[in-house]
Amino acid sequence: TEVVAENGVVTGGHAAEAEAGLRMLQQGGNAIDAVVAAAFAGCVVEPDSCGLGGYGRLAIFHAERGEFVTIDHYARAPGAARPDMFVPDESTAPRYYGHPRTIGRRNEWGHLAVAVPGAVAGLCAAHDLFGALPLAQVLEPAIELADAGLVVTWDLAVSILEHYRELQQMPHAAALLLPGGRPPQAYSAWAPGDRLDFSALGQTLRRIARQGAAGFYTGPVAEAIEREVVSHGGLLTANDLEAYRPKILRERPGVYRGRPYITAFDQVGYEALNILDQYDLAALGPDSVAFRHLVAEAFGHAFADSLTHYGDPDHTHSPVNGLASRAFAVARAAGLRLDRAAPRPIQAGDPWPFENQHSAPETISTRPSLAGLEGTTQMAAADRAGNMVTLCTSITGSLGSLVVVPGTGIILNNAMQNFDPRPDQPNCIRPGKMPIFGVPTLVMTENGRARFGSCGSGGYRILTGVLHSLMHHLDFGMPLQAAVDAPRVHCQGQDTYVDDRLPAEVQAGLTALGHTVIPQPEEPNLTHLGRVNAVAVDPRTRLLHAGTGPAWSTAAVGY
Repeated sequence: TEVVAENGVVTGGHAAEAEAGLRMLQQGGNAIDAVVAAAFAGCVVEPDSCGLGGYGRLAIFHAERGEFVTIDHYARAPGAARPDMFVPDESTAPRYYGHPRTIGRRNEWGHLAVAVPGAVAGLCAAHDLFGALPLAQVLEPAIELADAGLVVTWDLAVSILEHYRELQQMPHAAALLLPGGRPPQAYSAWAPGDRLDFSALGQTLRRIARQGAAGFYTGPVAEAIEREVVSHGGLLTANDLEAYRPKILRERPGVYRGRPYITAFDQVGYEALNILDQYDLAALGPDSVAFRHLVAEAFGHAFADSLTHYGDPDHTHSPVNGLASRAFAVARAAGLRLDRAAPRPIQAGDPWPFENQHSAPETISTRPSLAGLEGTTQMAAADRAGNMVTLCTSITGSLGSLVVVPGTGIILNNAMQNFDPRPDQPNCIRPGKMPIFGVPTLVMTENGRARFGSCGSGGYRILTGVLHSLMHHLDFGMPLQAAVDAPRVHCQGQDTYVDDRLPAEVQAGLTALGHTVIPQPEEPNLTHLGRVNAVAVDPRTRLLHAGTGPAWSTAAVGY
């Protein structure tokens, strides 16, 4: 059911997150307070998807200032990282990131897979800049949830069971997640289920509530993280943590259907929307083969271009502004055909001639930084004052690296797998470098006021959920919840994945155009086409709307 409210709406990947955010609004906070509270609550109730040891990207439209701000708090490679620290395994199929796996999968779990986490720094920076309530008050819901212990839900039980063998090799993780050494029992109609002891995490949250980001990045917590990681062969040190700073950016907005927006510096999202803006999608209709074909082509071309060219601009000579350039997208759209899919795999274009046609974002953070979406969740909020916030927060894989820092309750990310293990690629590993992040966290305005925001989880399928919800709502005029629920298609330059609810004739039409069509269901624990949260403001009534999906793993509230 779509949530409609006058004063504020909050969404999350879990009901407790949305309720934590709503509590902030009711106590006089704003949308920024709400999302920060929801995110810290998520670090407790969705430990398989996010955490203090994770990272994220956050997009804000601040009504009073009338400006967009991005807070990039993505993971960075530790200072001792090397381009050749993992050995590519060319004998297996590439990961959906587009690069090969590694021998022993050492970048996927364990201590060497851990990158420098940015979640706490980013959330605290957002609060410092724009929050209205004291940080200690914003963290109260998360602390209460941790103190109460985490009731195991069916989806958390499944995530733990999927990693049961690995968890048995990780004593601290086993102590936290395997009560009595066995997989936990989820609650049901017949039994209350297990309750995991998260009291140590509650103490870490209290330290952050008192000290801000310094309570995580310096002192006993940082020292405990280094001891655990380095003593088991990992690279993350207390110095890496102390040096970390989020990047706070003022981006040059893109424009879609005449409405400015930002994607939290996601070039795939900019290029895809720039391509689709060249077509009258409303005239095609949401159920047409032509619409589904164009979306697959736009997504496929945007992914092919970014996966080929993108590298952290602080460390790599990469055409990041050319990728976001509208002129580059116009050139790419000119090569698309309505009567035939481009040959697969889609070949990357050349964004370099357009590099100076799109302005680089203005960095507005003032302190130096080291920097120079399975395990992902999302929160979004909008308030009566006109503020709108969207957040994608992650620990990369489900349960991250499986590294639990003793005495802190912190589960660390496994974001080193997001780098290309081949040293000669734009997305290769370098100290302090940020890996590619091909998922938009979108906020849009209309006539100077917040209009639409969307964010998601599910790896690169986040793009699918975020952009489809936007197109279904704005191009086709669907109510927000219907826009979130409508079927989607996804392409990264090769096969075309479609929601199996698409009519057979549409799937056949895509096949006739040259797409290799792979139908996929949306089922619990198999969210093939992404989870998504969306918020919107009705420009006529000024009422706030929220929609989320799938229903079994998201929540929305308002008042």
